[in-house]
Amino acid sequence: MIYITIDGPAGSGKSSVAFYLAKELGFEHLDTGALYRSAALLWLREGERNFFDELEKVKFELKNGILTMNGKALGDEIRTPEIGKVVSKVAEMPKVREIITHKTRELADKRNVVVEGRDIGTVVLPDACVKIFLIASVEERARRRYAQYLSKGIKLKFEDVVREIESRDRIDSERAVAPLKPASDALMFNTDSLTLNEVVSKLKEIVMEKIKKC
Repeated sequence: MIYITIDGPAGSGKSSVAFYLAKELGFEHLDTGALYRSAALLWLREGERNFFDELEKVKFELKNGILTMNGKALGDEIRTPEIGKVVSKVAEMPKVREIITHKTRELADKRNVVVEGRDIGTVVLPDACVKIFLIASVEERARRRYAQYLSKGIKLKFEDVVREIESRDRIDSERAVAPLKPASDALMFNTDSLTLNEVVSKLKEIVMEKIKKC
């Protein structure tokens, strides 16, 4: 099976790029950010007392590109500002990372898959065939996230979105366990000033060449 990892900070374009790149390659697409956002949702619902036991019991499945949690497709309920404010704090908990890493490997097992996240190439799937690390300026990433919120009818100040991005960068990069950083053999790819189609097209060419050597 062939694993392609796409890591990068919040708003760098991972989800869209991974989705369309997987579609172009005929691979499955796995968004691990959705797993951590689901953990954050569980944290808000359960509180600290039962959280870890409940997270252990959660069953994630990936079928035809659709990720489900206990049989329910994951949607906008994990893409709210409330989730955005706590997801990095939940994700930096060592026990959470241990559980989600294990579940990610189970989901990726025996598939040709594009997996996106923040530590996929460094920790979760270090032997992946191709590793990509997307980068973009804080302003560009905030603009993209702001547009996403508006499209869902969520009204926020742009300055608040910038602060959210900066806060997540700081937490993700400074956490003790599996901090956000590129793998030593990852391709660094800047998405500033490029359209989604341009990014996917360029990465597809690169990936196809690298796959031949796996």
